[in-house]
Amino acid sequence: MPVLKHVKRLLSAHPLLTAAGISSTLFFYSTGFYDYWLLTWLAPLPVCLYALQAPAKNAALAAFIAHCIGALNQIGYLPIPVFAGTTGMSAAAFATGVMLFRCMAQSGRQTVAPFVFAGSWTTYEFIRSLLSSFGTFDSLAYTQVLNLPIIQMASVTGIWGITFLLMLLPSSLAILWCYRRNWSVCRLTALLSGSLFALVLLFGVIRLYTPADGPGIKIGLATIPTTRELLRSQDAQTITDTLRHYSDSVNVLADSGARFILLPEKLAAITPATRPPSLDILSAAARKNNVTLIAGLSNQEDNLYNSAFLFSPDGALLPAYHKQHLLPAYESRYTPGTSLVLFNITDASSGGLAICKDMDFGQPAREYSRQGAGILFVPALDFHEDGWLHARIAVMRGVEGDYAVARTAQWGLLTISDSRGRIIGLTAADTTTGEASLLKEVTMGEGRSFYSRTGDWLAWLCLLITITAVI
Repeated sequence: MPVLKHVKRLLSAHPLLTAAGISSTLFFYSTGFYDYWLLTWLAPLPVCLYALQAPAKNAALAAFIAHCIGALNQIGYLPIPVFAGTTGMSAAAFATGVMLFRCMAQSGRQTVAPFVFAGSWTTYEFIRSLLSSFGTFDSLAYTQVLNLPIIQMASVTGIWGITFLLMLLPSSLAILWCYRRNWSVCRLTALLSGSLFALVLLFGVIRLYTPADGPGIKIGLATIPTTRELLRSQDAQTITDTLRHYSDSVNVLADSGARFILLPEKLAAITPATRPPSLDILSAAARKNNVTLIAGLSNQEDNLYNSAFLFSPDGALLPAYHKQHLLPAYESRYTPGTSLVLFNITDASSGGLAICKDMDFGQPAREYSRQGAGILFVPALDFHEDGWLHARIAVMRGVEGDYAVARTAQWGLLTISDSRGRIIGLTAADTTTGEASLLKEVTMGEGRSFYSRTGDWLAWLCLLITITAVI
């Protein structure tokens, strides 16, 4: 293993700083906005190698520093207090996992140490997703969205299986190197970890090349450059102009063959006074073109909702979906929704609606899968620079739930992906180039994945592993 020999030489000179420096660099470029997914598999390796040979205090410090510096790629994206709090908590959890790994290895349990390390970090991500207003947004699993064979496991385990593997590989390599003279340890470690990876890859390849049985549908996405002021405007003429512009976009996409058209989140802010004429414009566009139309609107009723309105091909207004997971501070005035919206695509298949941040959470996405949705339509907003960060999460939700996903972001990306996570179409919403649109045919999934039926079983198993290791 020449790479491991080179790493060991670096560690011998300034071990703590070298281990923390290499790991932090790999984390920095494999997460956040850089997303070099291959590096994620290697990022914990230097710290794991160092932990097996260093005093406990130094090992914990190296792990903490590595995670803190590696997270600096998001310092301009999150407010400083939020960034400091979440990063410090995650770094402490990572250091704790490294210490558990070290303790297990040095107490003679080398073959199970990598599984404890992987389980502890997966447990942390899972608990954080249950408690945090960001949901699963920060999970390392999303770095692997372009690694198609690996992400197929999400249909069985959710993202937790991917996170588990990302921690299992580097910690197993560390055990193999540091205990390379102990043949029984190396053989059992390689057998357990290697067999698991082989099974995951085999399953991934088989699922990738097993075609989905759902029907193919042609979808059009469109977004028009705008400003925050125009989105929030309640001026009747401004709203009318915006909706007529989108109506023209619907005409163009329908003329090109689109049967389902998705517009972005909050494309206008309607009030009880402007609601009837506004919805009439969208209804007329759906009826004229004989298409199913989904449009996101800021919707003042008895309460203020962030809504996705659904129009049938005859122009009828179907039940609206209200966003369930609201963005803290920015959407504090809005009332969260509680219900799903499913509608017929064909006699045997259905689609569902969600909005932007809803896809950062396990629900309602998993419930749509349980009810057999073959595709989710997701109006979204985003903030320019985080377009891919949010788009890739929606792609992963589709793999988890075995359904296709169409997502239109006002200031992000327009994406269509299938139930295997293959990105069928992608284009950027760019204010410098005018209107952005995307037209693609995608095969619907079947929904009702193993993961949606069984839930977070692997995450709970990791919690049990972690508690047992601590005891």
